[in-house]
Amino acid sequence: MNMRELLLKALEVDEYNLAIVNEIKGNPSRISFYSNKGELLLTLLIGATIENEKMNIAPSQLKIVSEVDELNVLGEIFDFDLVDKAEDNYILISKSDDSPARIHFINKFGDRLNFQINVKKIIEVSND
Repeated sequence: MNMRELLLKALEVDEYNLAIVNEIKGNPSRISFYSNKGELLLTLLIGATIENEKMNIAPSQLKIVSEVDELNVLGEIFDFDLVDKAEDNYILISKSDDSPARIHFINKFGDRLNFQINVKKIIEVSND
């Protein structure tokens, strides 16, 4: 699909933003977030740690807990509540000594999953 077709499909299923994951040699390397008008909102250069496990996450109940102010915009992009604290069903964006951030997923049982996204670089886009 081209970008226009992807944006139309997103609107068809009542999604208003789009995340495109690029890969290098089968591994995720970049996530670009677009508005429903095709405007680039944010790009993250990433690496990921992935294990096969059930996620047990209810997307409709997800919240975001963020320690990295530059990534608070993900709450708006995904239309998830940005909260200071949560016990289950949330995305934790934490600071890291060796990268700008790590993104962890906490399931409905309060367990941190082994899947994590390691943010290597945050490329902010201004839509003036």
